[in-house]
Amino acid sequence: MITCEYIYCRTSFADTHSTCPRCGFPRDKSQLQDTAFLKEVKGLPTTIIDMHQILPAVDNVLEFQLKVMEQFGIEKALLQSVPPPVTSIWGNDKLRGLAQTHSERFWISQFVDPRMPDITNILHQIADMGIKVIKLIPPTGYSPDEPQYDDFWATLQERNLVAMLHTGFITARHKKEEARAGVFLHSRYANPLFLDLPARKFPNLTFILCHIGGSLWYEEAAEMVTLHDNVWGDISGSGIFALQRLLNVGATFDWTKVFWGNDSPPWAYPFNLRLLLAALSQASAEDKLPLLLYDNAQRFSKKFLS
Repeated sequence: MITCEYIYCRTSFADTHSTCPRCGFPRDKSQLQDTAFLKEVKGLPTTIIDMHQILPAVDNVLEFQLKVMEQFGIEKALLQSVPPPVTSIWGNDKLRGLAQTHSERFWISQFVDPRMPDITNILHQIADMGIKVIKLIPPTGYSPDEPQYDDFWATLQERNLVAMLHTGFITARHKKEEARAGVFLHSRYANPLFLDLPARKFPNLTFILCHIGGSLWYEEAAEMVTLHDNVWGDISGSGIFALQRLLNVGATFDWTKVFWGNDSPPWAYPFNLRLLLAALSQASAEDKLPLLLYDNAQRFSKKFLS
């Protein structure tokens, strides 16, 4: 037996297979750059909205992303920004340029940190550009519910910006890049309950809990999404583990306020989509597929991203 090398799968299977039977990840990784290998995924709706995607800083990534979106019927994608020290993924400047040329295919976010000097003016400048989504990563070292950040949240609410925050354990595979950037991440700040107080204080500010708490804090995230009118969630990256656990335990969850995202290089779309299909099928929850892949995102985008 061998183990699938895809980080969000890790299924064991017989070594007679050339691809993982669950997600389709190939044992020959050279196939990942060939769009012909990214074949049809059966059982998907004709149109998908991706609410959490990244663009790795590699040659021809935009061309590859657009090809894969066409292949899988992805109408539009929300692109995530990253802190300035990170060079492996497109950040604020690159995404602003992309928004000017491909606004019909992408929404973009802008990364900020509430500890930045002159952060209030920065937020106003972002809002004045017509950008709607602010990406935040509390594991860079701050607790979002500290009173010192109330003015920050108030400005987001005033300008009708969406706060999109990482939740869930920070994967240890980032350690080398953290060392290069001189910024080490703290998973403890990624607990969704750190957003409970801000969501209460600022009821007209919309929050998205990325990865719905991952494999550690999925129940906390589910409670937040279900009980706070202004809190939504996305099933991206480690969110597939949160989804599996929520389905397995039969947790109370508002399935109308969560949507799917790839959160991986473009070549990973078929693997992440197959993992989503497998998780829903295993729990006899296939009826949730249209909600996660299109309906909820369309409703959210019309209300908050237009």
